Amino acid sequence: MADSENDRKSELERLRLASELRQLAKETSDPDLREHWLRMARQWTGEVEEPAQDHGGVDDTEVDDTGVDKDLDE
Repeated sequence: MADSENDRKSELERLRLASELRQLAKETSDPDLREHWLRMARQWTGEVEEPAQDHGGVDDTEVDDTGVDKDLDE
């Protein structure tokens, strides 16, 4: 029972975070930042689009992705 209660609590926390991210997206006037907040909200709610299956010959080990949007560092 404890596991299912923890799962429900975790799910509620994810939904709250996604709600806050959507609110931030609603309040910002910067379209890039808005898309960033909405993308994060989709990630937390599991609404992430599946990546395309055809990688066009790109090896994931060659991709240098730090997870930081460079545009937000300005």
